[in-house]
Amino acid sequence: MLIRFVVGNFMSFKEENEFNMLKSKGNGSQKLKHHIIKTNSGVEVLKTAAIYGANAAGKSNLVKAIAYLKSIVLGEESILMPQSKRFRLNESYKSKPTTFRLEFEYQGKHFDYAIEIFKGKIKEEWLYLIDSVAKSKETLLFKRENNEVTFGDYFDKSEDLDYAKKFLSKELKETETVLEACYNVFENDLILKTASELFNNLIIIEPDSVNFNYISHLFVNEKSRTFTKSLLTIGKTGIDDIKIDLTKADSYFSIEDNDFKMELIDEYENDLLFKNQTDYVVGLPFHRKGSYNAFCKIGGEYFIQALKTKHFNSENLFDFDEESDGTNRLFELAPAFEQLIDNDVVYIIDELERSMHPLLAKELLRMYALNSKSKSQLIFTTHESHLLDDKLLRRDEIWFTEKKQDGSTEFYPLSNFNPRGDKVLERGYLQGRYGGIPFLGDFSKLIVEDNLVENES
Repeated sequence: MLIRFVVGNFMSFKEENEFNMLKSKGNGSQKLKHHIIKTNSGVEVLKTAAIYGANAAGKSNLVKAIAYLKSIVLGEESILMPQSKRFRLNESYKSKPTTFRLEFEYQGKHFDYAIEIFKGKIKEEWLYLIDSVAKSKETLLFKRENNEVTFGDYFDKSEDLDYAKKFLSKELKETETVLEACYNVFENDLILKTASELFNNLIIIEPDSVNFNYISHLFVNEKSRTFTKSLLTIGKTGIDDIKIDLTKADSYFSIEDNDFKMELIDEYENDLLFKNQTDYVVGLPFHRKGSYNAFCKIGGEYFIQALKTKHFNSENLFDFDEESDGTNRLFELAPAFEQLIDNDVVYIIDELERSMHPLLAKELLRMYALNSKSKSQLIFTTHESHLLDDKLLRRDEIWFTEKKQDGSTEFYPLSNFNPRGDKVLERGYLQGRYGGIPFLGDFSKLIVEDNLVENES
């Protein structure tokens, strides 16, 4: 579970800004108590957060900041913090460090992790294990200054400590986190591996994201396919079933596609070899010819499986690119809501309601809130004011982004305002009482100016 995220000198974030999932005591935040999860360290954390703000105010930059930290920890960034990623509206920030801090609970452990990057190198990094918030009891796991790493008392009795120190002194790169470098170093204590694996459980969906792993999962998992079909059916998309169309690979690919087919065969056979398999287990997903497909091998022959939709009033099968944008968005979100209900995951979704009717987005949130029994969290950005509903979201689950006069972004929760319990949140938001909306110029002047140009000519 995400507890707190702090970022500074990244994109539109100038000074350090904090976003958190902590329960507040403000008016209107006593409702929906089933939205609260308590960590083993005693922190009360919320299950949902909706982030509002005008265009270009910085909502998506929060998502990008978390995604960037994730990519650093997982070793996906070779060049850290190029100038394009820093706050560029003040020249002095080109020579200041960028900071990230993430506080989270994973597998019952409460961690506090921070990293500071300066001129493309990791200058500081630390990780604490929080035992009790009420008693201010915490344990240092490691602390890094440049490439010097100090381990806390936690590892004093570890048989792997001497090896870890020698390994890091020789192998740790200036662009590599200690979490990544130590992933398998401590064989007898998995605490650092646990902290690192949280980032794989932090799943980010951008407006056009497609989860190809889930799509390949749909071909072999009846439960997931039933969930996705039900979501599309209840969403009144006109679809009443999802079918799997099976075609021999040689028939599916034309002569012009032969190179692509051979690439799929090589990748698929290497995957089978790695898994010590000789035949189809899970297909290799790909998107082509307007459909979601999986390349597989059954009985020694290569096949293409294609996901197709079937509508109520027809026996014909359709590709997903023949469906509406709203239907495709609902399909893209299916894995998120299936996992949110059943698993301890954190989903961060940019533009949740994109291409969907407001009532459909509202029902998705309601479904998650009423059915999730896991320690999952849903964090999303949105413009949809219809979701500002006391029966759907607590007031401490609603956040706003505002662009300040210097062009930087700041975050704040609705609970800072402490609005009266009988106030209609949507109306107050659209009236600008809480900020987070655009203050527009007079668009009619554009028409007047165009008319003047025409008259002069």
